[in-house]
Amino acid sequence: MILKKLILNNYKTYYGHQELNLDIPPQVRSDKNKNIILIGGLNGAGKTTILKAVHYALFGKRGISEMEYKRIFSNVINNHFFDEGGRECYISLIVENDNLEEWELKVKWIFDHNKKVVHENREIAIRKPGSSVGKRSAVNNIDTFNRFIDRKIPYHVAPFFIFDGEEIKEIILRQNSEELKIAIQKLSGLETYKTLLDDLKETKFYLDKKLMNSIGSSKTTNYTQELNRVSIELVELNQKLKAVNQRKIGLEEEIKELKKIRAEKIQLNSKSRESILKKLTACEVNLSQAQKEFNDKFNEQAYIHLLTQPIQELKGRITLEEKERERLHSINSSYSPYKEFLIKLFDGDISPQLTESQRIQLLKNGEEIWNSKADELNREKITIIHDLNKHQFNILKNITIKPLSDLKGIHQRISQLQFDINQFEEEIRNAPESVDIEDENTKIDNLTKMLGEVELRARSFKNKTTALREDKTKYENLLTRSTSNDSNTEDLRAQIEQVNSTIIFLNQYVAEVTKLKAVFIHNEFKLMLSELIRKQDEFGRIEFDVNTYTIRLFNDRNQEISVHDRSAGEMQIISSALIWALTKSSKFSLPMLIDTPLGRLDSYHRNHLINKYYKELSDQVIILSTDTEITKDYIDSITQNSFRQYVLEYNDKLKYTLIRDGYFDLKR
Repeated sequence: MILKKLILNNYKTYYGHQELNLDIPPQVRSDKNKNIILIGGLNGAGKTTILKAVHYALFGKRGISEMEYKRIFSNVINNHFFDEGGRECYISLIVENDNLEEWELKVKWIFDHNKKVVHENREIAIRKPGSSVGKRSAVNNIDTFNRFIDRKIPYHVAPFFIFDGEEIKEIILRQNSEELKIAIQKLSGLETYKTLLDDLKETKFYLDKKLMNSIGSSKTTNYTQELNRVSIELVELNQKLKAVNQRKIGLEEEIKELKKIRAEKIQLNSKSRESILKKLTACEVNLSQAQKEFNDKFNEQAYIHLLTQPIQELKGRITLEEKERERLHSINSSYSPYKEFLIKLFDGDISPQLTESQRIQLLKNGEEIWNSKADELNREKITIIHDLNKHQFNILKNITIKPLSDLKGIHQRISQLQFDINQFEEEIRNAPESVDIEDENTKIDNLTKMLGEVELRARSFKNKTTALREDKTKYENLLTRSTSNDSNTEDLRAQIEQVNSTIIFLNQYVAEVTKLKAVFIHNEFKLMLSELIRKQDEFGRIEFDVNTYTIRLFNDRNQEISVHDRSAGEMQIISSALIWALTKSSKFSLPMLIDTPLGRLDSYHRNHLINKYYKELSDQVIILSTDTEITKDYIDSITQNSFRQYVLEYNDKLKYTLIRDGYFDLKR
């Protein structure tokens, strides 16, 4: 991340709209090794204002009490502008993160006529790479905004890239504080692993709880107990049902055997004299009925069967006569109009007049001629001898002649019955006495009664078995649903095992990475400190303890000595070396904004910081210095690494600061 631009609009000592272009293009940083922006200003010109404006734009009120906020920000509006009637001021910081996305963070204050802040607005605009227009939105939830910023620029890391050089020793003095440990962990990347471990442990806790709920819930326990009870009862009932079914089979076999014995006796009994006599009597009764039936049918049908031939001939004759009758009727019907014509003809005037006999003769001749014409079409002549009306004709025509099979069947049955009677009469003479089957009947009745009771019991057991099976299925389904079935439980166990494995692996990884980080930080810290500090022989050993995240110094006799006993300048150098080591081991690419970096230092340490430290500290190092810190000599050595210089000029008469290019009178 780099800082691209800071806009100060009537903010504190800066009057009007003033900008600091802080951008250093990537090719300039990489090709020309220019990573420093130098901003000079005398005391009171506004250097610290710039540092605090950047810090506030990024992190807001965090770390500031309400009272301190009122004290600091009650006077942030430029006095000159306020006197002109202005009531608003703002700062706007544009940063570019590692994926070249620009964030514009704007904070605006609104004041009343008493110069009291009445409102503070915060906006953020995010522009995609290459885009000049971003989506601007008001920050209504500062906590959400803080979480958003911390993903890229953790607040606890701020002391390591935005700091006052004269107060940098606080890093050493406060190195045992929890905040500093968190900051170092975040900067070195170890906090990420710790957060991941915490997330994994929380995930494991959640999965453990879910598994326990799945396995150990009271409802599941109840279902399991009920399922076990039903299963046991079902086994016992199946055993009882099996015994009852075996008893049922035994009784059925006994009854079957008794019935077999009885059937054999009955078979013998069927040949007894009494049995044959009953059959003879029945046969005689049947013979009598059959004979009566034959006589009735014979009396009814005999004449028909005897006159079958004449009836058939009569039906044929009357049919022919009926046709002849119809033919003659047809001829007469067709002759009638002609006859009427002739009568009218002869009744007319004929000269000479016909006699009556002539007229009759002509009519008779005409009728004969007409009939002769009809006879030509119907040469077969039938003499009508039966004078039948239509009803009589139909009776004779529809006389039914039934076959003789009915009488033959009855006659054959009579013959068979007479034969059977003769046979029975013969058997009666040689038949034995009847047999007794009462004992078998009694035993069969008793066994059948017992079988009924057994079947009733078996049916009861079967019904209970069916009910228990339904209960078993019900509890199995309930248990399946309540525990999300065993496969889900197994899935939970598998997930817990995977999380456990990941935690173990991550702990091992963090331990190894921590060792590597510790070694790296220790080496970088020791290397840079050896480059910077003057009294190198005074320290026998210098360590960065990764367990306590503290700097530990040892004398030439390997006795630990207190860091707090060092001078302010020495603690500043030690702190600078620690920042160097942490910066080099950090996963973040952070700009460095340092106010008065050399104020407390002697020339030795200044030279080393200028020539060996800032040039390689970061891709962007913004130094806010006075004219007595970065002098002409230092400018000469820093120029080749400096991309841009500004000077903050404070107008004592108008009482505001203007930003212009260059660096005091030592500008290039």
